[in-house]
Amino acid sequence: MRDAQPGLTLLLGYATIISQGDVVKIDEAEGDVQLFAAANGGTDATNAIGVFWGSSFDDSDGKPTFKNTRPASQLAEVFVYDDPYQMFEVQGDGASAQTDVTKHADISVVAGSSITGVSKSELDSSDIGTGNNLRIVGFSKKEGRDEVGSANIVYNVTITEHKYK
Repeated sequence: MRDAQPGLTLLLGYATIISQGDVVKIDEAEGDVQLFAAANGGTDATNAIGVFWGSSFDDSDGKPTFKNTRPASQLAEVFVYDDPYQMFEVQGDGASAQTDVTKHADISVVAGSSITGVSKSELDSSDIGTGNNLRIVGFSKKEGRDEVGSANIVYNVTITEHKYK
């Protein structure tokens, strides 16, 4: 996997929590970083810009704070892995097959964990071959997460509908 440096973007006041690992886009009308969903693909104005990694802001006491989430409506500087050729790992929400490699699928967006702050979004296994958001380039090598044919395998993917491609 290539190392990518997080990009910085000013977040203005999006009223939804963004969790570490969520795919994000820029709302061009507001200039705000927001969650990217399968329905957001297909037009230049709404393509994904990368994967959210964390945010930096001053808390209510003025103390500088870094979190792996961006709290709802929080003005913050956000860190986004924005390299259009970065490879990511994402869990599938169903069964897999060796023939899935090179096919496209969409993202199934699910609210992140309120305990860990980590994304729960998954690759939508039901639309492998018909979706557009992600390209499957292989499977994770993590033991217990790499059994082809099993449910919830971890895929290696790139973002197909990336704004900077």
